[in-house]
Amino acid sequence: MPKLLSLAAALLTTVALTTSPALAAEPATATADFQEALFSPVDGTLDFEETADGIKVVGKFQKGFASSSPDDYQLQVLDNTTVVVDFSKDFQKVAEITPPAVEEFEFTTKTKQKIADIRNEDVVIRQLVDVAAGIKVQAEIGRTKVVK
Repeated sequence: MPKLLSLAAALLTTVALTTSPALAAEPATATADFQEALFSPVDGTLDFEETADGIKVVGKFQKGFASSSPDDYQLQVLDNTTVVVDFSKDFQKVAEITPPAVEEFEFTTKTKQKIADIRNEDVVIRQLVDVAAGIKVQAEIGRTKVVK
């Protein structure tokens, strides 16, 4: 009987070692590609990766940012008008803006949302702008879909 148990243990170990890499799936990812257009000056990309902590975002923008203050910007994923994930605070902490560009940046937003929750939704960038003396509004400067 002990020999049978040893053989079973060896077989289980072999199966575990040979199937583990196959079971280890690639992390879920997605991309948002902003292209400059009329009324949408932002040009750049955002790459999303699902992590144990939330959603990791890596991005860079070549054009579209008029203010050097990161606090003037919002970065959100929207389902119509409902905010799915708000990346604004994390973006504001790491963004190095030299108008019109934003240097490459990376952050992870703690969220229970998954890549599947943001795929095919709109990523929107808004900038706080002066419209009159003392009156500021958020103007949309970029919008694109999150894709694979």
